Amino acid sequence: MNLISPLQDGQSKEKRLRAIREHLEAFDVAPEFPLSLFEQAVVDLDCCWGIEPSCKVEGNRLFAGRFNASMVNWPRSIEQSLNFLDAVKCRVGISVDRELLDKFLAVHINSHKIIGSVFGIDLRPNIKDSSLKVHIRLAEDQDCDELVMTAIALDQGSYSPEVIQVLLKDCYMIGFDFFLNGYSVLEFYTNCAGKKNLSILGKKGQYLRSYLERNFSPKIISLANQSAIFIIGFSQGNEQPVLYFEFDELKDIKKSFLFNSLGERIYGFCQNNEPSGFFGIGVTEKALEKNKLEEFRFYYRKKCD
Repeated sequence: MNLISPLQDGQSKEKRLRAIREHLEAFDVAPEFPLSLFEQAVVDLDCCWGIEPSCKVEGNRLFAGRFNASMVNWPRSIEQSLNFLDAVKCRVGISVDRELLDKFLAVHINSHKIIGSVFGIDLRPNIKDSSLKVHIRLAEDQDCDELVMTAIALDQGSYSPEVIQVLLKDCYMIGFDFFLNGYSVLEFYTNCAGKKNLSILGKKGQYLRSYLERNFSPKIISLANQSAIFIIGFSQGNEQPVLYFEFDELKDIKKSFLFNSLGERIYGFCQNNEPSGFFGIGVTEKALEKNKLEEFRFYYRKKCD
């Protein structure tokens, strides 16, 4: 048995809070609701593999109150995620619709093909535009068709047969986004290896790689090949699929992308903040038509345990 001392546990919890608060301070994020509830939920976690802060840039607007906390102790992790959703939901005037997630869990909560979960927040100036996130991580070495089929049925999306095949075979994470105005949406994350043959992806990647090469420009294929892992997020909530390029080293991002001044600010912060070997850029195909990115997401990770 792997025992953690009270001292180690306290240090881990302090690391989690520090990762959140250093990001908030660097990007002048006001401590709006439900940030305090998220921080408390993060501290209360039995274990936390890492905190993933991120920024979303829309031209000259920066939304930096975005955080995910990753856990691997399923199904305990989803219980703690649901507790966080319910704590937020208790505030007067806030609506969080858990129906889609509850229906999914009613069928699959005891599945051995789920390895962990993620919960998070995306703060916006208008509280009703803010959202909560719960992502379900699927086993890389398992065929998870039945879990994905359940989510597709709940989503009621009009995906092409080609996309459905990619989702069934290469989906590694199912995301549930809950806006505080009562609206909810699903996102399906699919991945494949980029420049490295990554054994950690298990059986995932063959169908997405084929889809990438048939449907995207040489520029995007080249960017995917430069990254360590290439991801596409499919969702009815986005006009276009979101393309995610993950890198092992921060400097590799600069070899692939040019940013506006806000992107340079985020990059500079990461240079001085010692993230834990994960950096991601999320962008649409349309945004990549410009030489310099103006609309994008910028992710990094801080290990906490």
